[in-house]
Amino acid sequence: MRPLMPAFFVGGLLCASCSGGADPSSGQQAFFRIQGAQYIPGSIDASSHDSAPLVTNISTANNDLFPGVAGKKISGNVGPTSTAILVGLQGDVGRWVVPVQDLDPITDTFTFSFSASFSPLTPAGDGGVVELIFRAITPDGKIGPAYAQSMIMDMPQIQGALVISLTWDTEADLDLHVDLPSDGDAGVNEIWSRKPSGLPLGTVGATVDAGLQSGYLDFDSNSMCVIDGRRAENVIFPSTPPSGRYIVRVDTFSLCAETTARWCVRAFANNQVFEACGQSTDIDTRFPHGQGAGLQALVFDY
Repeated sequence: MRPLMPAFFVGGLLCASCSGGADPSSGQQAFFRIQGAQYIPGSIDASSHDSAPLVTNISTANNDLFPGVAGKKISGNVGPTSTAILVGLQGDVGRWVVPVQDLDPITDTFTFSFSASFSPLTPAGDGGVVELIFRAITPDGKIGPAYAQSMIMDMPQIQGALVISLTWDTEADLDLHVDLPSDGDAGVNEIWSRKPSGLPLGTVGATVDAGLQSGYLDFDSNSMCVIDGRRAENVIFPSTPPSGRYIVRVDTFSLCAETTARWCVRAFANNQVFEACGQSTDIDTRFPHGQGAGLQALVFDY
């Protein structure tokens, strides 16, 4: 089998620099976001400050995450002098202020809760570990000690001889398009949401297994802005794919009321990974969305 070789990259911004023109005060650049909370630019500080108020408890139901998870419920308790908490992902570009809620008469502490999302592009440490930092705040501005909560970003293992993945970070409708090697055919054999198999058009009598073996799209995420929270699409070849040149494009079907969508395309084969990243804006939604649509993101030879 010939190794996977990159021919060239288009729009190959690294994830860390895909901020584009997003407003840094809006929280759109943050990997960790809290619905309805106040956003403050700048990474959360985990060093010691005042000895109180204290964060006394954090509840997450479980500490497992997957890239792009939305609606993750997190709650906890803080000392009786607290009026809010400061929370952020360690190393992120900002942090969030969440007000406390009810007084717990049993523990004499205030409760808080919020719903959070994690970008599909969230960086993680060894073993997929990410650290959330919580700090309680008093009305006069005292900031208590940091309470660190470790969570595990579970990167799904997709099996296949060749896997081409698209992930993005907001609730937009992006579509993955992959042109397969044409073997000299006049037409283009393209896998996308309206042709999710690599079987050539007009194929008669093919079995389901034959369709899967020819390469297939696993999911059309956020289709028509029906938000599923997955924000990931994969074209998978379970066995040896056709040899030749592959062209991968990203079509911004709709931003679904979002301002931007940062995305990354990755190709996995022969223990190698190649990627290209970029950002979709409203301009990208104005182009046609049929066969052949989208920004050319990655080209490689297999």
